[in-house]
Amino acid sequence: MSSTIKELPTLDRPREKAVRYGLESLSDVELLTLLISSGYRGSNALQLSNDLLNEYKGLKNLSKVSTSELTKFKGIKEAKALNLKAMFELHTRLTKKEMEEEEDEATSEYLFNKYKSLLENTDQEHLYLVILNSKRRIIRELRLYIGTENNMLFSYKKIWAELLKNNGKYFYLIHNHPGKTCKPSKEDTIFTSELFLESNRMKIPMIDHLIIGNDGYHSFQEAKKTK
Repeated sequence: MSSTIKELPTLDRPREKAVRYGLESLSDVELLTLLISSGYRGSNALQLSNDLLNEYKGLKNLSKVSTSELTKFKGIKEAKALNLKAMFELHTRLTKKEMEEEEDEATSEYLFNKYKSLLENTDQEHLYLVILNSKRRIIRELRLYIGTENNMLFSYKKIWAELLKNNGKYFYLIHNHPGKTCKPSKEDTIFTSELFLESNRMKIPMIDHLIIGNDGYHSFQEAKKTK
């Protein structure tokens, strides 16, 4: 390979190729070359990019490499390493933003799958408030309480304060029965019935209250439909 990019035929140069055919026409190596910009004596930016991708077996693994480790690679000084890490960080943020914008309406099943790994290995009872916007998408999640079963002491005022502060339009409650069945206790049922009524009175409806146990989850809303 030529020692400098300028020695390559014009249409083989990543920059010129991008201008003429668009960035989508470039390979991973060529896109990386645009970011790296320059190589070192005896190896141009295209060769350096190719060496990087070969060393880390592709972009996915390269994206996980730390700045300090990148600077140990010949031809990659701190400025280049930071450019690469910044590019990967921008991609991560963009992907996260797109996922948030495209996220479907939150459902009981979706929240069970999201929270079961968080709650399945704890030996204490946790109570979470999940706040939704008018499209029933999650805008805030917070833990209201952590303690022991049948001693779930907290103020309703805390729920309303958080809902109003975050401009919530709907909400879910989620709590767990550590190491036990998800079957609701008498206290769970009374508490949930009262909260359903109060939330409707406040015009910020509770969509559901989920109890997660070692045998799955109980949905009060789904239980109401089967009666």
